[in-house]
Amino acid sequence: MISRILAGILCWYCCHALANTSLTLYAYHTSPPFVINAETETGLNYDLVRALQQQFGDRYHLEFKQLPRHLLNERLNAGLPTIVLWASPAWFTNKAQPYLWSNTVFVDRDVFVTLSDYSGKVKQLTDLAGSTLGALRGYSYPGVNELVSQHRVTRLDADTDKENLARLIERNVDQIVITRSSFLYYARQQQHLGKMKIVGQPYPNYPRQLLLTQQYQSVLTDFDLAISALPKQQFWTSRLELYGLKPE
Repeated sequence: MISRILAGILCWYCCHALANTSLTLYAYHTSPPFVINAETETGLNYDLVRALQQQFGDRYHLEFKQLPRHLLNERLNAGLPTIVLWASPAWFTNKAQPYLWSNTVFVDRDVFVTLSDYSGKVKQLTDLAGSTLGALRGYSYPGVNELVSQHRVTRLDADTDKENLARLIERNVDQIVITRSSFLYYARQQQHLGKMKIVGQPYPNYPRQLLLTQQYQSVLTDFDLAISALPKQQFWTSRLELYGLKPE
């Protein structure tokens, strides 16, 4: 009898401990659709955390924290336990302690956008020659960097996509480079409807995944299963549709 009681207590304790396992998910993206309004917690950063929490139920308690990229890099370099939203293996490497990568949440890419009355195409990066390109400050764009250094393209940097879009509307730049996910969000806004179009996609697709440090090896499978189930989750698919995106 006593052994049964002890076994029951142990079972309850284990389940209770598991249900209260807290995991912090970090994101450094601050532009729409990832962050639309931080005060009301609207945007894909918050939506993904809610969608994953819905899949996990009581198994894990997920918390979200916004962190600038340089502070996130410091955390990773210090070897601290970290889970990062929307990362890609092309941007994060660690040869000593290789990062773990979840299933793909969705696929994104950098695209070139111009005004709707522009008749040209950007099939290859050299088609940008002679133009003024709006880009994000601090970002590197292979191929464009070389054209800028050769004075074949004038690069005008902005701090946000919103600022670049305003410059495009005002015709201060000929094209802007922006992630497809961000453009699809902005293109659905009333002030931008019908005014802009994607004029070229010479860069390859890249997956947006979760980066997990080695300390989280035991939860990787759970995240993979949860992510695989998202395309069938009504909440998640409705949020993607709201932003003009499609589930993978």
